[in-house]
Amino acid sequence: MKNLILLLSVFFLDYSIFAQEILQISENFEKIQVGKKYLRIFKDSTSIMTIREVLQQENKFVPPNQESPNYGYSKAAFFAFFIVQNTTNKDKEVFVEVDYAVLDDVRFYVFDENERMIRESQTGDWYPFEQRDLQTRNFVFRVNLPAFSTYKVIFRIRNDSTISFPIYVWQPEQFIRAENFSMWSFGLYYGIMLVMLLYNLFIYSVLKEKSYLFYILNILAILFFQLTFNGIGFQFLWKNLPVFNHFNMPMAACLLTIGSITFSREFLNTAQKQKILDKILVILIIIAFISLILSFVMTQRIVLRVATFMVLPSCIAIIYGGFTSLKQGFRPARFFVPAWIMYLVGAILVALRGLGLAPTNFITTYSIQIGSAIEVILLSLALADKINTLRKEIAQKALEKERLEKEKERERRELIEQQNEKLEQLVAERTQELYEQNKQITDSIKYAQRIQQAILPSKTQLTRVFPEAFIYFKPRDIVSGDFYWFAEKDNKAIIAVVDCTGHGVPGAFMSMIGNTLLNQIILERGITRPAEVLNQLHEEVKFALKQDDLTEEGSHDGMDISLVVFHELHNILEFAGANNSLYLIRNGRLEEILGDRMGIGGVRKSPDERFHNRVIKLGEVDTYVYMATDGYADQLGGAKGKKFLHSNLKKLFVELSKMPSFKAQHLHLNKTMEEWKGNEKQIDDQLIIGFKISATASRQFAEARKGKEWAERKIAQSFKFTR
Repeated sequence: MKNLILLLSVFFLDYSIFAQEILQISENFEKIQVGKKYLRIFKDSTSIMTIREVLQQENKFVPPNQESPNYGYSKAAFFAFFIVQNTTNKDKEVFVEVDYAVLDDVRFYVFDENERMIRESQTGDWYPFEQRDLQTRNFVFRVNLPAFSTYKVIFRIRNDSTISFPIYVWQPEQFIRAENFSMWSFGLYYGIMLVMLLYNLFIYSVLKEKSYLFYILNILAILFFQLTFNGIGFQFLWKNLPVFNHFNMPMAACLLTIGSITFSREFLNTAQKQKILDKILVILIIIAFISLILSFVMTQRIVLRVATFMVLPSCIAIIYGGFTSLKQGFRPARFFVPAWIMYLVGAILVALRGLGLAPTNFITTYSIQIGSAIEVILLSLALADKINTLRKEIAQKALEKERLEKEKERERRELIEQQNEKLEQLVAERTQELYEQNKQITDSIKYAQRIQQAILPSKTQLTRVFPEAFIYFKPRDIVSGDFYWFAEKDNKAIIAVVDCTGHGVPGAFMSMIGNTLLNQIILERGITRPAEVLNQLHEEVKFALKQDDLTEEGSHDGMDISLVVFHELHNILEFAGANNSLYLIRNGRLEEILGDRMGIGGVRKSPDERFHNRVIKLGEVDTYVYMATDGYADQLGGAKGKKFLHSNLKKLFVELSKMPSFKAQHLHLNKTMEEWKGNEKQIDDQLIIGFKISATASRQFAEARKGKEWAERKIAQSFKFTR
């Protein structure tokens, strides 16, 4: 025991030997990657050394091979440690995460400043899921740091497959927010896969085409592999089956190879058109099938290495077959080839990471998910195109046969006409089936429209505060990228008019994100100052879309917004805008309150750019307030097919303010746009909100405010007299 204490003393006090930095937890700490600066690694080639024996090897700890340690396939056990220090005068709780879900054995130790082991945990995919400190897909451990304390954190990691263990230290709330977004992203991915699965299952049930059956099996194999790889399956589906969870990684990889090659053989008809390639594909299937059987009796390391090395030749053979079919004039191959190229890129990146030849990061970890989602969509298009091509080929052959038979034998006319009628009936039936399929897709989008409409505030909510008001909302497609938001909080009415990047389904997804973030910032956090709302909304959108990690493409996605807060007790308006203005009309004169010339989301030239607040005193006059996105002003029309323009929109607002009712204003807006647009298509979503703050209401608010101030003075005087 004394020897252990002596070893621990050396281990804690002689920091200079390791030449590593201490990971400091500050007041504003959110997330830190434990990379080369902080982390030191010891490789136990015997895999049997204890923590006591490892502590005697402190001079053999070295920095990791990269920021996110990755040692490929190895039988060794790896010890990793870092020093964490709470630099604040408060107790801090942090989460330590190992961001790789398929590790067999993860042991976690914490030593305090008095050389005591205060924490020891053991988990991994060999152990029941309930044994984890936090019930998450990755391995996450809680560490409580007293004020001004210094702890040492040590991991022992062993795995039959890839040894990869990116380590992060999180502020708990930041981790929960990031994990929620990850779950949302996984939900989107699995939602796409499930929709494609059901869609192709429906088509197979109608057409009985064998290609669709093999494709359904291929999608199931992809889903099984991804559920295993990212830990979602162990978290939600088979958490009580750790032995199954341990062995299903090589099994899933083999099934994925078998499913992909089998579908490709059927789709390209290699048995008839590419016989040499077909023999190669059959050999690859046999190897994958043998590996599948061996996965139940051999270690993951061997089977996964075989499966990993099969990825490249399998994908190359499939893509080669696709290009050959394309040269042969097989039209659906124009979707098939890009689909497999996307999947190949993702698979190669994952394979290189697994072999330790590529770093562990977001792209190398999740590239196969992105590639497989794109692949599934493109292959669905390829199957649909194949059916259409076959249908056209059948029709062309039948018509050619009819022409030849007419020329050769007149006596067969009657028979040919009967065959032609049957063919037309078949074409009509298939066309009707395709119509029904298209109708189902349209119905799904209409259902999404109902969901989007359900989250929008009703006009009744607006007219409860502003009795005279209208909402002019005209999406370009079934669902919209424009949306409006309204709430009442602390004697304030908050109205937002938002224009998201894109329109249709992509814009609708962005509008759901915007609506959710406004709810969080205003209703949950209680922030009502418009400029601060926009500043926080900008940061949340950047975080949600991971724009700090994006290249030029996608780095400017976001939204434009005008946000108004009406203070009922003070009779003032506060406004902040992102590329949008606010329009006020008082005494027949229009005032345009300009917003800031920058949007929500995207990478800015300077990180110090902030939105500004504008305060407008209303006085005791009627005030007409208008808020609009750019869809109305940008609409093409008129005699020359030009834009309506903002200048004409401002003139229109002045005309509207002179009308007897807001219902008449709404009708006039619609009529003006229909006459302007003519036969032109609507090019963008259109949203305008108008409301009136009457002079009577302003006086009532002023009297209420004076009454409140008088009451406060009387209470103060009474309190003084009592004292």
